[in-house]
Amino acid sequence: MSSAANSLHTSEYAARPANQTRWSDAPPLTQDMLSGTFWSFGDVNRGMFSSFLVLAPDGLIGNYFEPDVDFWHVMGGRLCLIDRDGLPSVIFDSAHIEGDNLMALAGRGVIGGVDATYLMVPVDHPPHPLFPTPADVERRATFRAQPQQGIRRPNLVVVPANSKSLHPRWFEKIDEATRNWDLCIGYYGAEEPEVSGSPYEYLAHLPKRKKFKLLYDLFYEGSPLWNYERIWLPDDDLLCNGEDLNRMFHLSHKHGLDLAQPSLKQDQGSYPNHPLTIQRPDSLVRYEGFVEIMCPLFSQRALQICIGSMRDVESGYGLDHLWPSFLGRPTARMAIIDAVAVAHTRPLGATYNVKAAIDEQAALFKAYQYTPLKYAGVR
Repeated sequence: MSSAANSLHTSEYAARPANQTRWSDAPPLTQDMLSGTFWSFGDVNRGMFSSFLVLAPDGLIGNYFEPDVDFWHVMGGRLCLIDRDGLPSVIFDSAHIEGDNLMALAGRGVIGGVDATYLMVPVDHPPHPLFPTPADVERRATFRAQPQQGIRRPNLVVVPANSKSLHPRWFEKIDEATRNWDLCIGYYGAEEPEVSGSPYEYLAHLPKRKKFKLLYDLFYEGSPLWNYERIWLPDDDLLCNGEDLNRMFHLSHKHGLDLAQPSLKQDQGSYPNHPLTIQRPDSLVRYEGFVEIMCPLFSQRALQICIGSMRDVESGYGLDHLWPSFLGRPTARMAIIDAVAVAHTRPLGATYNVKAAIDEQAALFKAYQYTPLKYAGVR
């Protein structure tokens, strides 16, 4: 789980009846301690309603959308769930603690007209339903190159690349003095990395690793890649230049975006996946509820919440629906940046099995208890 509420193992606890649990007054909590943490949620009589609820930044509730659980806040050191009228639905004033670990929170309240004792138990991202890596297997990339400690720009581009990657073109129209982003190359080719075509700050070799598994391995706990304010995770078949990337990062900072992407060109040789993402010339930044897996741009806090979903995915299908849900559908902090457009040079489905990807998406949605939303302009 996100680090704020300690490291927990909850499967055994979840099977223990609440009336057999030793409860005490909840310790004082703060907004910062809880922001970005993950929980199962239910009551003592009806069981679990949500296996993966997120206390998302700025009080939003992620991956569980009900009128009586519209917002969260800490008042007087107590976690409160707030309804759409601004009234507390549940105040969690009791806790189960073992050693230094907070194992559960409990509180009396009314949700959906039911007066009950409600429970929140810390959890982590569920294991991949089809291809789980055992939890005890270490997933940690080794960097062959990285800058000296403390020497870095504010933003980071992390590209899974092979010898055909287009990322050397991203340095056009920019120089070392004006570039506002560092580059990490996660080289997935089986051969020794061929990366002489461009500068880079970080290099790791993860041969034959799929994009999101590779990214998960790069962003291990304590990785130097976490030391950036905004992080772009593009495919290596995108064509743009350094001036574009500077502008993209600038606008994401200026507009306080947690999740964004550049728009897509519709010129000859560019293959947009969704009509929604095609550049609109009369727009600068367009607030939308969907950002695709091809080129997501995360704030650091948003990526910390979403990175666990990438651990074992093969195709990435469905992640672009899950991420907004985890973040509480932050309509004012998600956008397509029309001021910057990139060309997607490879058609959809050119390098993977689309049916297998759709099956993986369905399995992921079930694992997260996520009900898909339809977005206009998303195929």
